[in-house]
Amino acid sequence: MEILIVEDEPLTAIDLANTIKEVEPAAQIIKMTDSIEATVSYLKNKPHIDLAFFDIQLADGLSFEIFKETELRCPVIFCTAFDEYALLAFQTNGVEYILKPFDEKSVGRAMEKVKSLANFYHKGNPDLEKIAKVMEQLQPSKKNNFLVNFQGKFFPISVKDIAFFTVLGDTTWLYTFKEESFYVPHSLEELESMLDERQFYRANRQYLINFAAVHHVENDFARKLSLKLSIRTPDAVIISKAKATDFLRWMNER
Repeated sequence: MEILIVEDEPLTAIDLANTIKEVEPAAQIIKMTDSIEATVSYLKNKPHIDLAFFDIQLADGLSFEIFKETELRCPVIFCTAFDEYALLAFQTNGVEYILKPFDEKSVGRAMEKVKSLANFYHKGNPDLEKIAKVMEQLQPSKKNNFLVNFQGKFFPISVKDIAFFTVLGDTTWLYTFKEESFYVPHSLEELESMLDERQFYRANRQYLINFAAVHHVENDFARKLSLKLSIRTPDAVIISKAKATDFLRWMNER
């Protein structure tokens, strides 16, 4: 079994590799990467990978971004110190979610789950296309509006009237095209799963933007992109070099 580890803490990565070898002596750790950018660069060479272990919070963003940048067909076991990302993990290639600090028991249980799933699909020889269609039908419907509270009253805000969502401090805010702002009790990760990905794009850790709000895009330093929206934003909206190509593709495929 050839395994990829994505972890930005070197000691944790080594500890995980050693734990995997204790659980599965025949396993080979073929690569360890420590960022979204490094992982995407490695995966673009299409290496053979049987299983991957992903930390979620990396230095340059959440590892979920990797799935937007490149194609990864193998199952993924997510390792994190937080349990708030479980839903997003299972909406990607995630088959198990391990909370840190991990140990041989938790890693072993996760790897047994991967083997069980592999045996199930091998023996059953299922129609994967049909399964994909069923899974798509089971996906929750996307939100059309949000209910916000203002001066003791609740108002519905249509998604088409929302220019962007942003994180300010520890809270998330919704901004309309009329430059109104309202608190929303969701993280940007949760909002990504609620909204149509063709209409809303996660620009960075602070911004989730509506396509209709983008006025133009400028080249920034170090091959980054600077987004200029049709309304004012609390901070500059910058697209990293690692996401620039994907963002322009998203803009073009409208």
